[in-house]
Amino acid sequence: MTGASCFPIMIKYLPLVSNMSFAELATPDLPPWSERAHAEAADDPRGSFQRDRDRILHSVSFRKLQHKTQVFVVHEGDFFRTRLTHTLEVAQIGRTIAGMLGLNEPLIEAICLGHDLGHAPFGHAGEESLGRLLRDCGLDWNSNAYSLTLVEDVERQYAGHAGLNLTWATREGLARHITRFDEPASDSAYWQYPQSSLEAQVSCAADIIAYSAHDLEDALAAGLLTISDLSGQGIAVWEECWNRAKEEFTIAHPESPPPGLDRFSLLVRRARRHLIDVLIRDLVRATSDQIARHCVRTSEQARFLDHPLSGFSGHIEEQVGTLVDYMKASVYKSPLVARQNYRAGHILSSLFRALTEGEAGSYPLLPVWVQERIAGGGRWEMEVARFLAGLTDRGAADLYAELFDPQRRAMGHRI
Repeated sequence: MTGASCFPIMIKYLPLVSNMSFAELATPDLPPWSERAHAEAADDPRGSFQRDRDRILHSVSFRKLQHKTQVFVVHEGDFFRTRLTHTLEVAQIGRTIAGMLGLNEPLIEAICLGHDLGHAPFGHAGEESLGRLLRDCGLDWNSNAYSLTLVEDVERQYAGHAGLNLTWATREGLARHITRFDEPASDSAYWQYPQSSLEAQVSCAADIIAYSAHDLEDALAAGLLTISDLSGQGIAVWEECWNRAKEEFTIAHPESPPPGLDRFSLLVRRARRHLIDVLIRDLVRATSDQIARHCVRTSEQARFLDHPLSGFSGHIEEQVGTLVDYMKASVYKSPLVARQNYRAGHILSSLFRALTEGEAGSYPLLPVWVQERIAGGGRWEMEVARFLAGLTDRGAADLYAELFDPQRRAMGHRI
């Protein structure tokens, strides 16, 4: 059976798929997807996934994202993305795609808002530092796994139990989040099906779209890249978006730009906007084609395929990969970012060693709640790493100064 015989409208020819809806592909707000570890009263007017979204939004871990690095450390400038602004942008992109594909929008939003909760301070450099420290102890660090630990065990919002008591579908989306920079958690409880929900798959794509476009804008604003640097890299989708932005500007200002207008900054913003639009449209078309080609009609059918349904078309996926590879080589490994990363590694390594010094089984420098978790059976190496991952950039720097700067006061901040 062909895709055309399954669906009479040829989706790939639609400029947008906002009028097409595969309602049965949306994860329903029903068991087992809506099940929680702890029973709750049934009088809440919100849906299950709306409650998940709100709980993540009001969590301590979510608020800490405002002072965690995306690429450039927070104090380098007010313009650059933080983990929080990145997360909000991912959620907005995810909601847009959900609406176009007729998926469960609150579930996608919840997964997107929670996908970075477990990330360490100082961006990927912080995670790599924790990974090195734990490997020396025979352990691994996985930010997605820690996101799960946060929402299941560390966050304290209820008197009767630990964690946020999120639905199974939201927790699955956090556990199985995967990009070039994120490895899924290995918890077998969330690998019952060959594929995660379509909402979880779309959340991964929304993350890729966000960091591809926004990290590029930040790099251009920081002067680590120039437009000429990007030329000749074979990234046709970026060239198209940049040329479109220039054409718009020329049409709007045929004579000369108005006084006080920063032409370059405006062009970068417009090109970034067009890039996000192109990537969203391509993802929706390609995903819709896959749905039609495989005659998938329900969310459970999508779960039992041997491959994910959500993804870019071949040529766009290749160009996004080229863009990300170029960013890794030219920005993420630039001398400026390398110096930031070295600083991050030094701070976290020094803190890890200091916090674990002393007599066996005694960790007097750690907060009492961390000491209690260790006394309760948690491996000290992992509990210390989780504590450090829960710090913001500023919190880690303040704690470092408190321990190693003899002039720094010890009561001026909270960790």
